[in-house]
Amino acid sequence: MSDLARVYPLPGVDVAPGGRPATFEEYLVSIGLAANTIRNYVWRLRKAEALLAEIGTTPLAADAFQLAAMSEATPNTHSFRGQLRCTLKHYYEWMDRMNAPLRAVRVPPQPEMVNKSVEVDEAKRLVETAKGWWPQGTAVLFGMYLALRPEEIAKAEWERFDTNLEWYTVTGKGDKTATIPVHPALRAELAPRRGEGFIFPGRKNVRDHVEPTTIWTWTKQVGAEAGIENLRTHQLRHTSLTTALDNTENLRSVMKFARHTRPQTTTGYTRTTKEQLIRVSEALDY
Repeated sequence: MSDLARVYPLPGVDVAPGGRPATFEEYLVSIGLAANTIRNYVWRLRKAEALLAEIGTTPLAADAFQLAAMSEATPNTHSFRGQLRCTLKHYYEWMDRMNAPLRAVRVPPQPEMVNKSVEVDEAKRLVETAKGWWPQGTAVLFGMYLALRPEEIAKAEWERFDTNLEWYTVTGKGDKTATIPVHPALRAELAPRRGEGFIFPGRKNVRDHVEPTTIWTWTKQVGAEAGIENLRTHQLRHTSLTTALDNTENLRSVMKFARHTRPQTTTGYTRTTKEQLIRVSEALDY
């Protein structure tokens, strides 16, 4: 029995087929949430329970003032407070508590995204440095040419490529799967090494593939060799999508390549330069 089964029993509910899930965790599974999301919500509910216990109540019994006081003890960020409110929403739906005062958990506005792409000349140096450098450089090319996130690079598999290495199927956030085209430069790097299983295997008898922290280390090494100090893995994705937007000016296509569900997310990768601002001003030809 899990901790949640002990902490959150549902009084008077039979666990026989047709009954409601007996634990919060089981409820999240029943509504189809991904495993990582479930772990996140379970952790946040435990955090909320601990904070409310200090106030002298429980999540189920808390009123608006108590929920507000509890939320004030958490990081005042859009991400943290938003996920906390969503966690409580699922909890109250599971417990059939109607009209719970969820808005008492104050969520600050989402901050404007900061584009962290490297400059055009730096991107060119980075790619040239990465070519032929296995496995560090190849991992960087996965970020530059496929816009993969660190954990997606770490879990990259040969079987996710098609026969000619022209398409790659990736499963990312929320277990969403998409198939995206592979740049010829990356195909050329991979073709001589094509094999089976994970592309970046982990230590024998320890783990199947490398950890995202390893990808971070490799990125920093390749970046330093290319003259870019303290390069971070997420900058590879930023650079990839920003370059695509610069060169295609096709928001819809880049949005699909990035696997975003909202165009507003993709626009955050737009690079604004002095030259672009000047062209906007010059376009005002009345």
